Amino acid sequence: MNTCLLLRIELRRVLSNRALILTVFGGLLLYAFLYPQPYLNQTPLQQPIAVINADGSQLSRQLIRMVDASPLLKVTSQVASIEEAQQQLVEREVGGLLVIPEHFYRDVLMGRSPTLSYAGDASYFLVYGTIVQGLASTSGTLAAQVKVAKMVADGIPLALASTLHSPIQLNANAAFNAHQGYLDYVIPAVFIVILHQTLLIAVGLHAAPAFTSQSTLLRRASPWQLVLVRSLLFSLIYSLMSSFYFGVVLNFYGVHHWANIAHICQLLLPFLIATAGLAQCIAVILPKRDYATIVGLMTSLPTVFVCGFIWPLSSIPSAINIIADLVPAKPMVLAMLKLNQMGASFSEIQGHFAHLWILAITFSSLALALLHMQKAKATPSLNKVEKLL
Repeated sequence: MNTCLLLRIELRRVLSNRALILTVFGGLLLYAFLYPQPYLNQTPLQQPIAVINADGSQLSRQLIRMVDASPLLKVTSQVASIEEAQQQLVEREVGGLLVIPEHFYRDVLMGRSPTLSYAGDASYFLVYGTIVQGLASTSGTLAAQVKVAKMVADGIPLALASTLHSPIQLNANAAFNAHQGYLDYVIPAVFIVILHQTLLIAVGLHAAPAFTSQSTLLRRASPWQLVLVRSLLFSLIYSLMSSFYFGVVLNFYGVHHWANIAHICQLLLPFLIATAGLAQCIAVILPKRDYATIVGLMTSLPTVFVCGFIWPLSSIPSAINIIADLVPAKPMVLAMLKLNQMGASFSEIQGHFAHLWILAITFSSLALALLHMQKAKATPSLNKVEKLL
């Protein structure tokens, strides 16, 4: 069969496959504007907490006012016992609690270090981190005020005491994430995973069709033509969707990006070819095309965690890291974060770029071999069908 004719046939099959169209266009459009919604404020703010004030002193009430004035926290209730606060935490009325111990004011005046107890709902990492950060920074500010007040009482000028209360003056500046939030860091990486998973599903739905159309293609087209045409077709489709994601959507959300278009296109080429090749390998193995959606959905969360932006690669077991190296999304995420969010030069991501090309060649070759095997198995059965007809 002529390759151009096969390309037209495959394009027509893509456009007539409603499930595929819904996955590629509907799914990608939905994810583009639905997934970033929880991260639009960059960091969680005004998290409700309960306070147990066992001291009841002026200083403890000042601490409560400082906690409530923090942009990260909001004191919604003051209870008499830890059990009551725990009940509110279990019922999700508050996200955390603060316990001010008895004799808090007395211990501070005597130069002791009273212990403030924090607790939070750790099932939501962002909320828990915000509560702990807010309580720690507020209590640290109060401790600094107490130290300065003691220095002033000892005759040290206020201006000098304000600089001497801590031996170290921290001046923290964000090197890459200017907003110091989650939107600029998480969304670009998650978009790559979304493109990867939907491409797996789309190619799986297309490359494992009904018996009649598949048998006709296997009989009339060479396996290398099928691999070439499908990789080319879906790479073209997803290059448009990738441009929409990394161009329109990132600009819409105000995400900083430093890479130029040429470098992004260079990375996308082996990534899309590798993912399309992997999807064709999976499609040959699957007994039904509907299973492609199940495989894509079930592997989504594991893919997110092994890519190295949610969970550090150093904390992932080496065996899992080795397996994850076979997933095209991993080197693509690492390369794009360095190139697009951290301002790295293309020479600094050559390792990831070479990794993607190795995966592209490997999976395309494997898909070709599997199609050869599938065609060899299908040929006798096709001959029997023709004889019966």
